[in-house]
Amino acid sequence: MRKADMATINTDYLDDLVKRFKGFKSPNDTQQLIIILGEKDHRSEDDNRKLAVLMKAERKADQLAKARADARRMIDADKEKARKAEVRRKLIWFSALEKMADTDQEANHRLRMLMQEAFTEGFVSDRDKDVVRDDI
Repeated sequence: MRKADMATINTDYLDDLVKRFKGFKSPNDTQQLIIILGEKDHRSEDDNRKLAVLMKAERKADQLAKARADARRMIDADKEKARKAEVRRKLIWFSALEKMADTDQEANHRLRMLMQEAFTEGFVSDRDKDVVRDDI
């Protein structure tokens, strides 16, 4: 047999895969085959070739899962950043409106009317009404 035909098996990675897949409730067919071949005492060169292909596929699947998780974390971080910016913007505007209402009687009246309308017309959720009830 030519040296190029021999499949090299990373036994540490194989042991990790076998251990991980044996812990699964329902390993898929590929994972079951890796367990069977990985636990085989005397593998043929054909077995090693099959195992090498399966292990390569699992490594790619692991890389894909990691890439997806990294992308999800990045997307979630962007969403959180945007949410925080929106909350900050709202706090700044309402603080400015309250300050304006403190110095201008007409602005104070309009702000209180808007707050009352928002409260009675359902723009304040029932769970938040107790928090803001004293403001109207």
